[in-house]
Amino acid sequence: MNQPGSPLSADALREGLHKASALEALLQEEFALLKAGDLDNFESLQAKKNETLESLSSLLPALTADQPVMDQDNDSTATLIQEIKVVLATCRDAHLKNAMLIDRKIEATRSALEVLRSSRSADTGETYDKLGRIKRGYSPGRQADV
Repeated sequence: MNQPGSPLSADALREGLHKASALEALLQEEFALLKAGDLDNFESLQAKKNETLESLSSLLPALTADQPVMDQDNDSTATLIQEIKVVLATCRDAHLKNAMLIDRKIEATRSALEVLRSSRSADTGETYDKLGRIKRGYSPGRQADV
């Protein structure tokens, strides 16, 4: 958008607001894809999201007041900066919501894997039958000794 260190114009701020709104839409789409379990489209969405984040990074100095803004209309640029901050706060919340959903899905997958591991080890343990002989648990490819 802009060269680092150069003052931002109102046009650059308007473009930044547009990009911030686009990021908000991408995060909402990301949440829908995560809920649906559509990991292929989720992965392809990450490239768009990263590109949008990179373009927004040029606004960071103006948003933190480290970079001057071209004085066309001080009130309108201050309003644009405030609008961008509001949209980015919404994006932060949406990102955290998506991260929590991902964490829950990972935890559910780990729990299911643990159940599968524990049930498999319980089935293959050795026990005794009614006559006191060792009875091996059922495992695929092997018959029980009864």
